[in-house]
Amino acid sequence: MSDVRCQTKVWSVKKVCGHTEDEHSKSTPFPCDNPFCECEGFDPLTADDWSPVGKTVAKWADPAMFEAEPINAEEGPRVYLLSMTPDPLGAIAAATKMYKGEVVRSLSDVTDAERLEYFEQVQKTKLQAPFEFVKFHFMIEGVTRAFTHQMVRQRTAVYAQESLRFAVKEDIPVGLPPSLTGTTSVWREHEDEACRNQSLEPGSDEVEVEVASRMVRESDAERARWAWDQALDKIDASYSYLVANGIPAEDARGLLPTNTLTRLHYSTDLRALLDHAGNRLCTQAQFEWRLVFTRIVEAIRDANIKRFEGQSEFNEASRAYVANGTQVYMADKIAEMFRPVCYQTGSCAFKANFDRACSIRSRVDANEAIGRPSSEWGQELDQVQGNPLVAGVGPESVVRDETNRPVFIGAIRPVEWLANPGAAR
Repeated sequence: MSDVRCQTKVWSVKKVCGHTEDEHSKSTPFPCDNPFCECEGFDPLTADDWSPVGKTVAKWADPAMFEAEPINAEEGPRVYLLSMTPDPLGAIAAATKMYKGEVVRSLSDVTDAERLEYFEQVQKTKLQAPFEFVKFHFMIEGVTRAFTHQMVRQRTAVYAQESLRFAVKEDIPVGLPPSLTGTTSVWREHEDEACRNQSLEPGSDEVEVEVASRMVRESDAERARWAWDQALDKIDASYSYLVANGIPAEDARGLLPTNTLTRLHYSTDLRALLDHAGNRLCTQAQFEWRLVFTRIVEAIRDANIKRFEGQSEFNEASRAYVANGTQVYMADKIAEMFRPVCYQTGSCAFKANFDRACSIRSRVDANEAIGRPSSEWGQELDQVQGNPLVAGVGPESVVRDETNRPVFIGAIRPVEWLANPGAAR
């Protein structure tokens, strides 16, 4: 029997299907392990059926492999606060009082007024160690592997991440980039309609040609979504085929895209978290970071307090009181601290020629020039003679007088740096 190998083209890459010339002559479909085989007399697999015809997989290649819990790609990042120092302001005050030689042996000895006072005072000094006594344990999921590659560079934290060596992803969840937000995969509708009207099979050459002709009339963003979805479909198909055919997940994962969604545990302290937030809430960071830190703040502000509500033994520890008896939740005080580094230092820290642009930098620089604290950046500064400012000057402008001193600085709205993916473009 001669061994004539059949060449099939898979996405412009030549592959060998392994059929011999004698097998080609069989009149009945022959079980084929190559899902892309188009040989005459063989039963090729479709995109909806990646297991070999007539063949079942008894078990995965590695007994340590398991099916990953699904992640809904449409929900975005989610953050769960699993634990937090019960009395954060009390812990900060106790540590700070040591600087004055005052020994605290029980947090019950710290007054509510002292909790608030020392919390404010530590923010005015370089001595930030008291913040390290406040600990957090988060579980974060629905984030991309690109995000976690960046996150684990924070060396002052502890992580436990879902391992794609063993976690097998079914229907690979992939995060959609901000530039494709709002697209609808309209190409799938065109494909369905072409199949119905012409009684064609999905993925056939005729359908692809018809879809391509229709996509010419769609927006650039929808055509980009078409290219994105097609690439993901091919990756999903190949990954599933490899795992189903005995390839270990740790090998098959090499095909998975950087935006594959994952989850991890993240444990850190307040000092490290504030430093991390300063850099990652800046417009220089990838937009996904701002989404995640929004969820972190929500988790600190809401989940922790809700857990304490109704539990009398924790009620006092979860709030502090000002002199007039008004309740001040300590988690709220902490949540208010998360701002970009420019808000923390009063100046932009990214001015090298390799740093990116920033939509608020000119106003930050103007505020720095006159020593205006970041607590006032949310309000417009207008010192132009004969207010209001002359028509034509936008609210995001900076106007300087003849001495180059800023006399008008537009208000900086948090939504500008927090919710704009293109703030650094």
